[in-house]
Amino acid sequence: MLLYPLKFTPIYKPKVWGHESWTLSAYGQDHSVVENGFLAGNTLPELLETYMDELVGGAIYQMYGDAFPLLFKFIEAKDDLSVQVHPDDMAAAEVEQLGKTEVWYVTGGDADASILMGFARPTSREEVAQSLNDDSILSLLQRVPVQKGDVAFIEAGTVHALCRGTQVAEIQESSDMTYRLYDYRRPGLDGKLRPLHIEQSLEVLNYDALAQPLVPYERKDNSVASIVQDEHFCTNVLTFSKMIERDYAPLDSFVVYMCTEGEVRIEALDGEEGEAITLTAGETALIPAAVRDIRLTPNNACTLLETYIV
Repeated sequence: MLLYPLKFTPIYKPKVWGHESWTLSAYGQDHSVVENGFLAGNTLPELLETYMDELVGGAIYQMYGDAFPLLFKFIEAKDDLSVQVHPDDMAAAEVEQLGKTEVWYVTGGDADASILMGFARPTSREEVAQSLNDDSILSLLQRVPVQKGDVAFIEAGTVHALCRGTQVAEIQESSDMTYRLYDYRRPGLDGKLRPLHIEQSLEVLNYDALAQPLVPYERKDNSVASIVQDEHFCTNVLTFSKMIERDYAPLDSFVVYMCTEGEVRIEALDGEEGEAITLTAGETALIPAAVRDIRLTPNNACTLLETYIV
């Protein structure tokens, strides 16, 4: 039978600072499960084992095999997240993991929503280490006000944190390589202080100032705006209020849609007949690489994040 657009049951993760919804994952033991069509009940790793390049694309399957390369989340920060940094692929390979380059697309938040993103001025390992000893680390960081539609591309090595009252969609490499640099001396859900990874953080940090914390892009109605063009993944923002069709024949990749606003019907014009799905805000769909032609029909205005690998 032909492949078709796939929806998965979200994996909910309560956190001391709020909660995450992992909407597409094959990381560790957190395996997303299909909830629609004849493949319902199958996990993402099981689909990869069966369909291989038909699911993800030939070049991607050759590179990653049965490991799905990306992880998709919706995050709501009710309190400040820890100040953290992620290693790149080379550093993470020492412990047989991927690094963690990611992007945040702000889906909403309070009037004073903000993120911490990069150092406000050039600094050094010694200065950062001292600031951790005297609890002044926040004075070295760049606090950036954000609103719905803002984008932060977080390359491995960039110090960062979500701040309370901020909601984002997160697209990242399939990795949980997170080094906590500072956590406000706050206990976790078990009542114990969460572990810090100071030496690991100091090894991988980029100590330069970050001149451009947010991604500049032009968002127009019924158009596609590119926000990330990276070796790990490419992401576009689709903002539309009328039916559009997407031709993925030039791609050798799966496509993932994250709905951040509105509602949309997704139909594969060359897939299994009758397997159209509907996405609402906070939901995610996987379009297999074997599916080339997609029709998107919004219910009023809709915003989708469209991600693939080239």
